[in-house]
Amino acid sequence: MKAGTQQQKNKAAILASLPMRSGEDPFIVGIGGFYRRWFNLIDDMQLLIDTVAKIKSTEDEDWVPVWSAVGAEYEKKGDALLSRKDKTGARQAYVQAKTYYSLARFPAPYWSGSSICPPDMSPIKAQSYEDYLRCYRKSAALLPDRPEVITVTKNGMKATGYLRLPKGASKSNKVPAVLVMCGADMYKEDREKYAEGAIGEGMAALVVDAPGTGETTFPHAPESIVAWQAALDALQKHPAIDGSRLGAFGVSRGGLWVIRLAAHDARIKGVISCAPGGAGYWGTPEERAEWREAAKERARTNWFGPRGTRPPLKDITEEEQRKEFLRWSLKDQGLLDKLTMPMYLVNGKIDHLTPIGNLYMLLESGPADGRVARVYADDGHIAAKNERTWAPAAWAWLRGVLAKGIKPKADSKKAASKKPAKRKAAVKKVERKKAAKKK
Repeated sequence: MKAGTQQQKNKAAILASLPMRSGEDPFIVGIGGFYRRWFNLIDDMQLLIDTVAKIKSTEDEDWVPVWSAVGAEYEKKGDALLSRKDKTGARQAYVQAKTYYSLARFPAPYWSGSSICPPDMSPIKAQSYEDYLRCYRKSAALLPDRPEVITVTKNGMKATGYLRLPKGASKSNKVPAVLVMCGADMYKEDREKYAEGAIGEGMAALVVDAPGTGETTFPHAPESIVAWQAALDALQKHPAIDGSRLGAFGVSRGGLWVIRLAAHDARIKGVISCAPGGAGYWGTPEERAEWREAAKERARTNWFGPRGTRPPLKDITEEEQRKEFLRWSLKDQGLLDKLTMPMYLVNGKIDHLTPIGNLYMLLESGPADGRVARVYADDGHIAAKNERTWAPAAWAWLRGVLAKGIKPKADSKKAASKKPAKRKAAVKKVERKKAAKKK
C-alpha cells in the first residue's frame, strides 16, 4: 500500500474517532471545533493533535513559535526533496509547511478589527505571515498550472487573488469560471483545495482574499460587495474564460459573501454556499443568547495578540446584535427574492457560528426548483468532517449548472474518422445510380 493512501486511511480513522466539540476552543481537536479550518489541508492528523498538546496559550509568544517550528521542519524537508529533483514530494512538503505557518499567523492579518486579535501584527506574527506566503509561493511554483496573480481595484482600494485554469483552457476553448470567496480568517493561500475542486471539473478558479483580510484592503462591510464585482469583471475580461458562465463558492463568511454577491449581481449563474449566514434568520431568543455567550467566551479565552494586550471584555447586548444583523440580512433588505439562480447549500447541523436556520430560509425562498441541500447531523460549522463527500458532489453539480446548454465539441480523432465514412457513403451512392441506369 502506498504511503499516501495509508496516510489518508489513518486521517479518516482519526477524524471518525474525534469527539463533537462545536466551538472555538484551540486546546481541543474536535468535530465542528477550532481546527476544522485546517482538516482538509493537513496530511498527518496525529501530528496536529500532538502539537495542540504543546500549546500553552493563544498569545503570540506562546502560539506562534510552536506552529512555526513544525512549519520550518516541513519547509526544510521540502528544500531537501527539491534538491533531489523530487518535485512532487517537495510540493507536498511545502503545502504542509504553509499550512502550519497558517496556524502560526492565525487569524492575522485581520485589518477590520476583531475581539480576538489586534488590527496590527506583532513582529513575530508578521514573520509567520511572511513565512506562510513564502511557502505558498514555493508550492505554487511546482504546479503544472501556476497561479496567475490577479489584482482588482475599486474606489482606491484593492483585492488580490490567484487564478488557476484547467488544462486546455484557451482563447479558442473558453471555460466556465468560479469565484472562490474566502472567509474571516482563512485566506487565499488556504483555499487551494477548493481551486483544485473546480479545476478537476474543468472550471477555472479565482480565489480572492476577503474584505478586511490578507492582501485585500477593502473593509469587512456590506458595501465591499464591489470588490467581488470587480473580481467578476476580471474574470469576464480573461481570454480563456467564458464570461457568461460564472459561478461562486464560499465557506463560512465566504458563504455569506456568496449569497450576497448573487443577490446583487445576475452574472452569477450558480452558487455553492457552505455554512451561509446573512440570509435573514434572526433566530429564537435562546439561539441569540447562545450566540452572544459563545462570542463572549471566545473573546475571553482566545486572544491572538501579544501578551498583556487583551482588551477588557465587553458584553454584547441584543440591541447591538440586532443592529449588526440588519446590516447583512438579505431578507430585511428585500434581497432574498433576488436569489433565483441554482444553489447548492451545505452545513453541519450543530453550527455555533451561523445558525442552520439561514440555510433553511434559503431553501424556503426562490423558485420551485434549483435548490440542492445537504445537512450533516453529525457535523458542525462548515461540515468539515464530511467535506470529502460533499465537496466532490458540489463541484460536479456546479459544473453541470454552468455547462448547461454547451454542446460538447467533437473529438478531433472522431471528426477525422468521420471523413472517410462520408467519402465511402458518397461512392456507394454513385455506384447505386450507375447500377440503376444499367437496369
